[in-house]
Amino acid sequence: MQGASGLERAFRKVRLLLEGDERNPGLTRQDLERMVGYPERGQGPLSYTLPPQEGLEGVRAVRFFYYPKDPEVTLIIEVEDQQGRRHLRHLKWNGLAWISPPSGLKSELVPTREVLPEGYTEIGGDYFVGFSSEEAHDLAERIYLGEAGGQKYLLCPQDSTRIFYGPSVAPAGLICPVCGNTSLLFKAIPMEVSRRPQGPQSPGEERLEHKLEILVEQNRELQKQLGDLISLLKRNLG
Repeated sequence: MQGASGLERAFRKVRLLLEGDERNPGLTRQDLERMVGYPERGQGPLSYTLPPQEGLEGVRAVRFFYYPKDPEVTLIIEVEDQQGRRHLRHLKWNGLAWISPPSGLKSELVPTREVLPEGYTEIGGDYFVGFSSEEAHDLAERIYLGEAGGQKYLLCPQDSTRIFYGPSVAPAGLICPVCGNTSLLFKAIPMEVSRRPQGPQSPGEERLEHKLEILVEQNRELQKQLGDLISLLKRNLG
């Protein structure tokens, strides 16, 4: 129960920071930009880890991820509990307050009792299905060392969770163990790109990396659709 109470205190602290009270105003988008160093540190996404303070003693970390160019999600809050589980909340700034994004992502600033679906194993922020414990840890090590080129996995477009599946598993029936999304993207680790880290990489940095991959894909699709629309308009006007 200590872990649960620590998680509850952390979410209360985050809610207080965002919404404010009679003594302290809530966090605005401008405050968040100053906090993460936007745009001096780049065009984003940018992150900030809250320093140790009262209310956060029961969790490992609370991180804010700012997405200045995302039309739906402005802020992702990551609360990492004592077991290493990451509880994500997605918010959008409407000019006055933080609201739920239109895509229906999880945004309530209260802890949830998240339990892994049967058969899932979490290692280093990734999830493995259809592997024994030894096989999952061996694969996780090869992924970390950049020696798993070609390995297939599913990517959740909502929260960038990676699910690696064994040959005996039907991937079409899998769900995201973090948010429950069933519309997952089929991916594979590039053969030519080494995943060997240049230095210690936090789970939040890995998640940002996956988020960037999704944004790039979405941008390509939007460019293609725009090109098709322009071609159609030219034909109609001609």
